[in-house]
Amino acid sequence: MKPRTDNVPSYYARYFADFAPGRPYLSLILSIVEGSLAISGRVFWKNCWLIVEHTAACDETIVTWPRGSPPQVSPIDCERVARVASAFGEQAIRALRSSSAAVIGAGGTGSAAIEILARAGVGRLILVDPDVIDRSNLERVHGSTPADAQNETSKVLVAAKLIRSIDPSIVIEPWIGRLPQKQIVDAVVRADVMLGCTDQQHSRLALSDLALRYLIPSIDCGVIMEGGGGHVSGQIAQFVRFLPADPCALCRDMIVPNRIKQELMSEEEKNQRRRAADEARERGDDPNPYWHNQAQINTVGYLTTAVGAMIAGYAIGWLTKRFSPPFERLQINFVAKYFDVTDLAQRHRPGCACTRFRGWASQANADALISAPEHWPLPQRAVLV
Repeated sequence: MKPRTDNVPSYYARYFADFAPGRPYLSLILSIVEGSLAISGRVFWKNCWLIVEHTAACDETIVTWPRGSPPQVSPIDCERVARVASAFGEQAIRALRSSSAAVIGAGGTGSAAIEILARAGVGRLILVDPDVIDRSNLERVHGSTPADAQNETSKVLVAAKLIRSIDPSIVIEPWIGRLPQKQIVDAVVRADVMLGCTDQQHSRLALSDLALRYLIPSIDCGVIMEGGGGHVSGQIAQFVRFLPADPCALCRDMIVPNRIKQELMSEEEKNQRRRAADEARERGDDPNPYWHNQAQINTVGYLTTAVGAMIAGYAIGWLTKRFSPPFERLQINFVAKYFDVTDLAQRHRPGCACTRFRGWASQANADALISAPEHWPLPQRAVLV
């Protein structure tokens, strides 16, 4: 009689419990399927078997087969994505359809990235943004209409509406909230790639932290316009790659303490600080210790669209394994001679937490680079109608 192989994990789960009480037992099966690493498994913890539904690894895309069965992939109109298939191959189309991407921020750059990912055929999109559409957003937020501004429609629902108009079969998970709130973290860490499109310091630091602890390849983007008196001297885009082994946002000196502190303040404290800055200015004193305004020109739609499209393109390269971002921290000035392209290769700071807790997931929460303030509204999953 042949042994029942499905009883082997149960036997070892009981056996190892004597050596490591209270610790989970993990049983995994790994295979190469169509050139990609596939994994199936289950975990015995607290007298219960849990199915492995998602897997992440440094610099590697792993297809997870829950309960030993290939993941269900919704059909796609091959003619609609024919150009992607001709460029990257039929296997790339299947890879995109079985992949998920989390886009943090559904404004100018985020809405453009979301549209590109949807048109390329990514099967599942997780959208995160706390804000609603106002009239100033209509110039750059893809899919937005005057009715959305009038009704103060949440940006994630505007993005979801756009996705549905492109491909109703795409699975959409829209969240009204922000990183690093726990519910938002739980949602985005199930993605195969994360895109940071908020240009906010707290979001950028949180994205860097999650890439490190949950092994999710991530790219952050930012856009800024410089100049004055009706003259534009700089139209600058920044793309930052956050792989688990990369230096974090703190190591790269991307976080300005005063700015991130202001972002995390409550509205009441922000108003108090602004009033104190106004009073200091009237006295002829320096207002910056109370409130610091960073002077810059508002970004416009053609620039946010270009940057959002490119960050989505790099994500598509990762998901299909056809190409990777050829940079660590890339800055481009689109109106400078020869585009003024700079790639900043930076190192880890000695003693930074990002050198110690790679892949520790929630076990490293005590050493997380940032936590959410209590005054933020609780996240909620937006309802699609």
